[in-house]
Order: sequence, then structure tokens, then C-alpha cells
Amino acid sequence: MTHTFIPKRRQLLTAASGCLLLGTALASFAQSTNGSAPLKIIIPFSPGTTPDLMARLLDPRLAQRLGRPVIVDNKPGASGILGMDAVAKAAPDGQVLMIGTSTALTIPYFYKKVPFDVIQSFQPITMVGRTNFALVAHPSVPAVNAKELIAYLKKNPGKVTYGSPGKGTFHHLVMEQLASQTGTAITHVPYKGSAGVFTDLVGGHVNLAIMPLHVAAPLEASGKLKIIGATRAERDRSYPKIATLQEGGIASFNNDAWYAVWGPKGMPKVLVAAYASALHEALGNEEVKSKLDQQGVSVTPSSPEELNKVSHAEYEHWGRIIKAANIQPE
Repeated sequence: MTHTFIPKRRQLLTAASGCLLLGTALASFAQSTNGSAPLKIIIPFSPGTTPDLMARLLDPRLAQRLGRPVIVDNKPGASGILGMDAVAKAAPDGQVLMIGTSTALTIPYFYKKVPFDVIQSFQPITMVGRTNFALVAHPSVPAVNAKELIAYLKKNPGKVTYGSPGKGTFHHLVMEQLASQTGTAITHVPYKGSAGVFTDLVGGHVNLAIMPLHVAAPLEASGKLKIIGATRAERDRSYPKIATLQEGGIASFNNDAWYAVWGPKGMPKVLVAAYASALHEALGNEEVKSKLDQQGVSVTPSSPEELNKVSHAEYEHWGRIIKAANIQPE
């Protein structure tokens, strides 16, 4: 599925003081594409997902900034592999970018055959934002904080269940880390998507789950579930009264999901810098920040170098967790 944004005015950034590099980059891009080729942003997921929402918020502003059409191209399938493969195989000429998720970095741990390298096949551009999550429980679970939950799990090894949107999802990995760190055994019940997890958790068919904090907070307020703790190490500025799992006694527990923009490996540095600058400007827009905040996403732009470091760290972190949980690739 594709969607095209056409800028109202086709204009390149002028060589104003402090913007000469960006202006040069955009001019080079225009010359290399005859000034008419659109920028395609591939989303390896279905319409309506968070990366898709990000693209449709950012693209009109990018189109205006870059002076060319921007196309959103959804390529879902195989846990994001199909869309990512299209980006990995694209020419590194600046005409194809991707908005992806941090969990994509775990793909090689779950699939024996992946047609690209999750680190080496892509050029980092910028981080977009982060989402904090919460460990939630059905009201029947006799625990209100991490310490009480761990004690309950140890008394009932393997009897407590948790639902996730599927194997290899952030939700699955966070629960596996929790079990590994606390020496507990929790039974995984994988679903095909988040809707089934939510329904069965509220209905009491599964005991625990990981869900976005901004989704969990109103559900706790209505009594449908209770929050055991937030997954990020520091308290969320939007929910300062909600304690973290680390505060509850799970040492060094610090996890959230993040989203970023990548391109094909081999993109010229000048284009990488140009896109990073354009995206930072779009992410600084108050409407963009407000709408992403409503979706539980805190805007956190980064340099390409910073994104590269974070990506390596994320890949290694989950690799250790998956190895400890003895999860085998399929």
C-alpha cells in the first residue's frame, strides 16, 4: 500500500549561514534524480502501526523541506523481513528510506535464513522516538509490585501465564528477561497481535502481559488490570506516580521500544546528514510531537553515529537474553 505526499512548493534549502552543507546535499540529490524522483519511505509493517503513523506525520513536512514528493510504502510480512529486504537491496542513492523498530534487530536470533544483515545492510539516519511499557497483571494476581510478583512466581513455577503478540516481539523478550533475571518460570502464550492478548488478559485467561504504559494507565484506573511496574529504569514524566520494575527490586532492568530511520548501506555521507537534518526539523514540529506523545512516543532524535551505537547495543543485549532463555531460531 502506498500513499504520496506532494509538497505545495518545490524549493531547496538556501545556502544560509550554518545550512551550507544541507543545501549542498539537497542540491546534489536533486541533480542525481533530475529533481523529479520521489523519496520512498518503506514501512515493514501494516498501515495503522506506530511506524506507519510516524511516516504519515513526518512525510508532508519532509516533502515541503526537500521540495519533492514523498511516498509511504507499506511492505508488511515475515515479521518485517520483506520490507527490510527491499530497503537492503535498494540503491544507496537517497531515494529509499525506512522507518523501523528496535525489535527488528533481533530477527537473526529467531530466523535461520535472513537475506540481509540487520546491522551491516543499513545506514542509520536518526532515532525518531521511544515508547515506555508496563508489566501488567489481571486483578486476580495477588501482587501489586515487582517484589510481591516475584515471590508469587517462585511459589508457582510455570503456573503463571503471560500473553504476547507473538514470538520475538518486544513484549516476549521483556518477559523472558524478567524470568531470567529473577530465576522464575513463566509460561508464554503467544498470540497473533495485541488484540487477543488484551482481551484474554482482561478476561483472566492469561495472568500477565507487557503493554504500552499510556495504554495500561487508564485500564488500571478503571480497575480492569493493575500495573506491576514500568519497564524503563526512570519514571515516566507523563506518569510520575507509577513505579518502575527496577525500583521494585529487579536490578538494572531498563527496557523500552524505539523507532528509527535507516537507509540502504552505502549512502553518501552528505545525503545522510541532509536527511538527518530534515528529519530533526520535522520531529521538532509541535504538532508532530503532540500527536506522537498521544501515541506514547517520546521524540528522541539522534545523530547517525548515536543511532549506530544504540543499534549495536540493542542487538547484543537481546542476544544475551535470547541465549539465556535458550530460544532457538526457526
